[in-house]
Amino acid sequence: MILQIIDLGRLHPLLVHMPIGILILVFLMELYFRKKTNVPDQDILKFALGLAAITTILSVVSGWLLGQDGGYDETLLFRHRWMAVGLAVGSIILFLLKKYPTKWSKPIYLPLFILIMGLLGLTGHLGGSMTHGEGYLYTTTETKKVVITNVQQAMVYQHIVQPIFDAKCTGCHNPNKVKGGLIMTTKEQLLKGGDSGSLLMADQGEPSRLMHHIKLPMEDEEHMPPKGKVQLTNNEIALLQWWMDNENCFDCVAGTLEKNEKINEILVSLEEDSSPRAQIAKTLELVPDNWLSKTNQNGIIATRLATNNPLLIVNLSGEQELTKEHFKALKKYAEHIVELNLANSNFNDDLSSQLTSFKNITKLQLQNTEITDMTLNRLHHMRYLESLNLYGTAITDIGLEKLTPLSGLKTVYTWQSEISQEALDNFDSQNPELTVVRIDQDLFLPTHLDPPVIVSEKDFFKDSLVVSLESFHKGTSIFYTLDGSPPDSTSLKYKKPILLTHSAHIKAVTHKPGWDLSTIKSASFKKSAFTYDSVTLEVQPHEKYKGHGNKTLIDQKRGSDNFLDGNWLGYEGSSFRATIELQKEELISTVSVGSLSAPQQWIFFPRGFKVWVSNDGNNYKLIHSEHLEAEKPNTDTKFNFFDLAIPPTKSNFVRVEVISQLQNPSWHPNPGEKSWLFIDEIVLN
Repeated sequence: MILQIIDLGRLHPLLVHMPIGILILVFLMELYFRKKTNVPDQDILKFALGLAAITTILSVVSGWLLGQDGGYDETLLFRHRWMAVGLAVGSIILFLLKKYPTKWSKPIYLPLFILIMGLLGLTGHLGGSMTHGEGYLYTTTETKKVVITNVQQAMVYQHIVQPIFDAKCTGCHNPNKVKGGLIMTTKEQLLKGGDSGSLLMADQGEPSRLMHHIKLPMEDEEHMPPKGKVQLTNNEIALLQWWMDNENCFDCVAGTLEKNEKINEILVSLEEDSSPRAQIAKTLELVPDNWLSKTNQNGIIATRLATNNPLLIVNLSGEQELTKEHFKALKKYAEHIVELNLANSNFNDDLSSQLTSFKNITKLQLQNTEITDMTLNRLHHMRYLESLNLYGTAITDIGLEKLTPLSGLKTVYTWQSEISQEALDNFDSQNPELTVVRIDQDLFLPTHLDPPVIVSEKDFFKDSLVVSLESFHKGTSIFYTLDGSPPDSTSLKYKKPILLTHSAHIKAVTHKPGWDLSTIKSASFKKSAFTYDSVTLEVQPHEKYKGHGNKTLIDQKRGSDNFLDGNWLGYEGSSFRATIELQKEELISTVSVGSLSAPQQWIFFPRGFKVWVSNDGNNYKLIHSEHLEAEKPNTDTKFNFFDLAIPPTKSNFVRVEVISQLQNPSWHPNPGEKSWLFIDEIVLN
């Protein structure tokens, strides 16, 4: 009855490993005890060799039956079978020599055993060649991985479909193991099909034979790949179906074929970032959060390139008291730093000796520093350097020549340096792949003034607050607005400190005749006349960014553009909701919410708000709902108060929901990943 149920041929993969293990073990024992005085009981070795002989015979019988199913290379199968027979005969002779020793059996026993071990290796090699390809046991050649850097330019069959077949199908459908008469290693063999006909053609209204077998239930004997093998993923099945729907084109480029949103997403996921940053990231572990927090507390702004990315961006721009200690503090994770901003600092040739630790820098900003050509001598180790800003430095023609060995360099900013026009022209012609940004391309225009500084003791007040505006440029005037509108030279002119008695969003610019207006400097100041009793977080923040808990919303401390400063509540892929209880019923007409946007760090402004009120803390009424447009592509770090004008309402309880974008937008370098929402303060008026 058992023989009718079990196909003995299919037991071959199980049985074949038993004699291999036993014979190897006995052979090693014979060698080990050959010169030992204490030899183990020979009955153990006799038993083992007897078991090896029996399992070898069973392996030969099961293998012979399996080979009759067809689908194997006839030459390899013939050699494998008869070598296996020889191995079985040799195993039997070994057992008999051990079981019935004679005077002539001892000298031939070990040589015969060595011969059998060689035969064992050859037989296994041929068996492996039939199932896994020739040279399986003795070669280490690996299938070359297809790397796709731009999936729209990828060949659909060669770069997308064939790798799927190689990973999941060709183990059973190759020239050495032709299961079902089908070979799937080449285009020609695929088109030829197998014993059941074409794999790719289909009757009208019916799926192709390929998709039919793939989509059969796992329990079905004709399901591909067979049960027990590594199965196709949903994405792989979708890609094969897409290929079939496009008439299984062998010469098409992915970008030319019709595709839906799902296929687009799957195709994008196949792309492998081959940029220097991606290569660097593969070799590094994530930097600990506690090290980042400690570093930021010491005045060095260090942030991750992206969530769960080991690479770092370090910003020391504007720091006028840089010392070697700043760089020593970064040395432990210097290899993780790919962007280093030293612009407008006191960085100089003496401090540049510290750059030797930062070998993985891809973007280095040295504009408006005191460096000379000497510093450029110390950049030769930065083999990944792509962008170098030398604007406003004392670099000369000699220094420019020192950049030639930096083969990865793509962009150099040279305006207002000491480099001559002739040297720039020569450098341009000798390095056609490198962009030299000069005056007509530079971002730092010569007529731009620095914006004014807005000075105040605090950001929140109950009665009044004095705010001052300052400029470091002589002969300039400051113009400002209080309602958040863009200022110009017709706006209010600053003459003396401003006395605020109401909430204000100050925007100010510096002006000088013959110069363009400076960029706008802005700051929000909130009057908070109400006394809060408690705050309840309906949705808990991420463990990494929990600020001071619920007090973060009413402690009257603004978070900075450094989101690790401990004054922000961060939510990953989630919206925010909190309920504020006032000490007494108040007339509320405005709800203000402070938020942060830093797209490079996956942080975005809210997409909307909802406000409920209640007098008893149980029954809430929705009184305001607001939708905001998604942010346009940008890389700016900015924070803002969103003022929600609600119908004047007397209430003890106010519930605020801040609606998150949830995912990075399509224009982001990591589209579709969970985005962050950061909240720091809620003010009621």
